[in-house]
Amino acid sequence: MHSHFPPLNAVKTFEVAARKLSFSKAADELCVTQGAVSKQIQTLEKHLEVSLFKRTATGLELTEEGRQYLPAIAEAMHLIQGATSLLQQQRHQRTLNISLSPSFSNLWLIPRLAMLQSAHPDIHLAIASSDETVRFTEGTIDAAIRCLPLSPNYENSTLLVAEQLLPIIHPSRLAAQPIEQPEDLLHHPLLLHITRPQIWTAFLNNVLGNEHRGQAPHYSTGFEHFYMSYEAIRQGQGIGLLPHFMVERELAEGELVNPLGIRYTSGYGFYLQIPAFNAQSSRIYQFKQWLEEQLRAA
Repeated sequence: MHSHFPPLNAVKTFEVAARKLSFSKAADELCVTQGAVSKQIQTLEKHLEVSLFKRTATGLELTEEGRQYLPAIAEAMHLIQGATSLLQQQRHQRTLNISLSPSFSNLWLIPRLAMLQSAHPDIHLAIASSDETVRFTEGTIDAAIRCLPLSPNYENSTLLVAEQLLPIIHPSRLAAQPIEQPEDLLHHPLLLHITRPQIWTAFLNNVLGNEHRGQAPHYSTGFEHFYMSYEAIRQGQGIGLLPHFMVERELAEGELVNPLGIRYTSGYGFYLQIPAFNAQSSRIYQFKQWLEEQLRAA
């Protein structure tokens, strides 16, 4: 068998013919003649030194070698098509590759994408979600947003908003068991945040002081992300602590309730991180300005 790369046109023709199990249908998809398809298949079979198709009484079938070859070829063609489409899109659009904390993305940015596109129609985002420490390499991530302990010492980072946590409950649960004073919070299940398990203790110490020492909180299901707690709250499963700016619409419209209007400054904040190689990017500057404007309004 030849060791060098097979002819790409023949490989593409094989993928289509194998998917259709018909040279004539493959010819229609590829906009060539049936004879051209047959010739490309012969070229590939000669290169591989195996037969890929066999004709039977019921039609065209793959040989055992053809069945082995097809999955990897189909995946490779899919990757090539995806990479080509992405490159073409980025050529014609001002795409920013942004890595966001999942809750910031799900609860805040995605509902406001139409506003961003209206304000900056020439900027398009490619959004990935992660809470991991960002390691910037040129050409991969253009900027990131992470929730971090408040500090003036983060390199290439701008504080977008200091986090204030609100005890949020669904109106139906509140109606069934009213909260008239801070101690009444303990009558409801408290939804844990498993990546920051200390926040309920800090919140209760701040709001109740020593007054809750005689009554142990009833902790319920733990969730990794705020957006997961958000959904559990909407299902009436308990009280969760959520960043103020992520639930402003729901509070304004009465879909969720902060029963006592309590706000707890957590000591965390959401930071925009921009690598040094993108510091002068006009796209990043416009995106940063828009973020700051929107979060100031919150």
